[in-house]
Amino acid sequence: MQQEDSLLNGIRLPADLRKLPLEELPKLCSEIRNYIIDTLSGIGGHFASNLGVVELTVALHYVFETPKDRLIWDVGHQTYPHKILTGRKEKLSTVRKFKGLSGFPKREESVYDLYNTGHAGTSISQALGEAVARDLTGKDYAVAAIIGDASIATGMALEAMNHAGHLKKDLLVVLNDNYMSISKNVGSISNYLNNIISSHFYLNWKRIFYTCLKWFPIVGPAMESFFKRVEKGFKDVFTPGGLFEDLGFIYIGPEDGHDVVRLVKMLRKIKTMKGPVLFHTITQKGKGYVPAEKDPIKYHGVTPFRKEDGAMESADSSKISYSKIVGKVLSDLTEKNPRIAAITPAMIEGSGLGEYVSKFPDHVYDVGIAEQHSVAFAGAMTNGDVIPYMCIYSTFLTRGMDQLVEDVSLMNLPVRFVIDRAGCVGPDGETHQGLFDLSYLLSLPNMDVFVPSSGQDLVDSLKYMENYDKSPIAIRFPKASVELSGLDFSAEKDLKPGSFRVLQRGTDIALLSIGSMLEEAKKVTNLLEQEGYSVTLIDLVWLRPLGKEALDEELSHVRHFVILDESYLDGGASGYLLNRISPDYLGRFIKTFAFPSEVIHHGERKEIFTEYGLDAQSISKFLRENVKKEVLHGKRN
Repeated sequence: MQQEDSLLNGIRLPADLRKLPLEELPKLCSEIRNYIIDTLSGIGGHFASNLGVVELTVALHYVFETPKDRLIWDVGHQTYPHKILTGRKEKLSTVRKFKGLSGFPKREESVYDLYNTGHAGTSISQALGEAVARDLTGKDYAVAAIIGDASIATGMALEAMNHAGHLKKDLLVVLNDNYMSISKNVGSISNYLNNIISSHFYLNWKRIFYTCLKWFPIVGPAMESFFKRVEKGFKDVFTPGGLFEDLGFIYIGPEDGHDVVRLVKMLRKIKTMKGPVLFHTITQKGKGYVPAEKDPIKYHGVTPFRKEDGAMESADSSKISYSKIVGKVLSDLTEKNPRIAAITPAMIEGSGLGEYVSKFPDHVYDVGIAEQHSVAFAGAMTNGDVIPYMCIYSTFLTRGMDQLVEDVSLMNLPVRFVIDRAGCVGPDGETHQGLFDLSYLLSLPNMDVFVPSSGQDLVDSLKYMENYDKSPIAIRFPKASVELSGLDFSAEKDLKPGSFRVLQRGTDIALLSIGSMLEEAKKVTNLLEQEGYSVTLIDLVWLRPLGKEALDEELSHVRHFVILDESYLDGGASGYLLNRISPDYLGRFIKTFAFPSEVIHHGERKEIFTEYGLDAQSISKFLRENVKKEVLHGKRN
C-alpha cells in the first residue's frame, strides 16, 4: 500500500510523471518496483521481466510526450510498469484475470498501447511503419521501439532494421539487453564515448567534415571511405555496435539500464538526433528482488508467492504436466535411440525439455526465436536420417507456416511436430491462443494428425511417432496436468492410424469429441443420460488418417450427431470431418461446439468455456432443447 508521501500516488498519467524533478525519479522507480512486487506476490503473473524495465519505462515516458510520441513494446510481457504509469495502476491486481487487464499491451485498454503484442520481433517493423506514415502525412512525433536481446535476433527484426537503415527515417530502437548476450561493456569509457557520439557538436562536425571531403578532386571519395573505416574501427573496439552501424543505425551504448537519471539525459539527446538510432541498455531481470535476480527463469512467470523469501506454493507432486511428459518420454526414447533429437524455438523450459537437455545436451537444438528456421531445420534433419521432434507452442507454429508447407509438407519429410498449448490457453489471452493449428494442419498434403485426449495418449503417441516415417505427423495437446500414477511409460501400443474409440453406444445422439474436449464430452454424456437420453460417445484421436467407413457405421445408428472441437468454428476440424462423412448421414448433424471467429480474451479456461457455451452445462442444455421432441415421443430403434 502506497504511503501518503508516495510519488506514485500523484501519478495518473505520463503527463504527471513529467512534472517531477529529475532527481526524484529514482525514488519513483523504487516505489513502482515495490508496487509490482506487492501486487504480483498476491496474484502471480509475469514478474522478473517487469522488474527489469522499471527505470527504462520511467525514462521513456519522462522524455517522450506520450501518447503523441509513440512507444511500441516488443513481446509485451514487460509492460506492467508501463500500465502503472498510463492510468491502470489500480487495475494491476486484475492482470491476466477474466475481464481484467491483459498481461500484454492491448489497444482496447489504452491509447498508450499501440499494438496488441504477444509474439517477438514485431516492434521495429511497426515503429518503422509509424515513422513512414508520420512523414507521409506531414505530422510531428517521435517513434521508439523497445525490444529485447532475444527478439532483436529474429529474422523479422533484422529485416526491419535493414529496411530502416535504408530509409533513414527518424526512429529510435531501444535494445533492452537483459542477459548481457551482446556485450558487458558498461562503464566510464562507454559513457564517455556515448556522450561524444550523441553530442550535437560531434554530429554536426562529422556531417561538415564528410561533406568537405567530397569537394576534393580525385582523392576526396577515397579519403571519405578511409576516414569512415577508421571511425568504424574505433567504435568497434570500444562499443559492440558494429552490426547496427552496418545496418545504417547510429549506435549508442551500452548504458546501465537501471540508472534512470543517466537514461533520461541520454534519451533527451537521442530524441533530437536525425535518422535511425539504436540505444543499447543493459538491464537485469528481477532487479530489486533478490530471489528473482538469482533465478530469473523461475521467476519469469509466477504464481502467488511469499514476498519475504519468494517461496511459491509447491507443485502437486502427484501430478505431471503434459509438457513434462514430453521431456520424460523423449529422455526414455533417446536412451535407446541416439538418432532422436529435440528442436525448440527458445522454449526449453516451456516445452518441458529442462530435464532432457541436462541428460542429452547434444540432442537438443534451441534455435532461438526463429520458428521459420526451426521448421526447415527439422525437415532437413530427417533427410540426414535423424528423428526430429519439433517441440513448439501452437501459437508460435503459425510463424513457420511457409516452411511448414514448402519445406516439410510438400516434400513429405517425416518431422514429428509436438504442439503444446493447443486450444484455449487461458490467462495469456488472444495472442497465445492455440486455436488455429487444426485449420492448417488438416489442409496440408501428407500431414497426419493425432489428437491425444489423455496423458496416456500423449505418452503412447510420442513413442509411436518414433517409427512413424511415412509422412510428417503432428500431435496437439492443451496446457494441462494429469495424475502421474495413472501413466504407464513402459507400455508399447500400436495406435492403428485411422482408429477411434467408441466409449459407449446409444441411439439418440452421438458426441464426436476431438482431443482435449473429451473431459467435457463425458460430462455432457452423464448429464444427458440423467435426462433419459441414449448417447454415443466417440473419442476421435486420429483425425488424419480418418477411419471414414467405421465412423459412418457408427453414425448410421444414431439420429443426430454433434462435434466438440477446442478450435475456431470456421478453422477447426468440423469442415474436414463433414466433408468426409457420408452424405447419407449429414442430415443428422446438428452443430459444432467450438469458438466463434472472434478475439478470445484472457481468463481461466473454465471461465472462457462458460462464456462461449463450451462447458458441459451449456452443451447439454442446448442438446436437451434440440433433441427433446424425439426423445419424448420415444422414437428409438
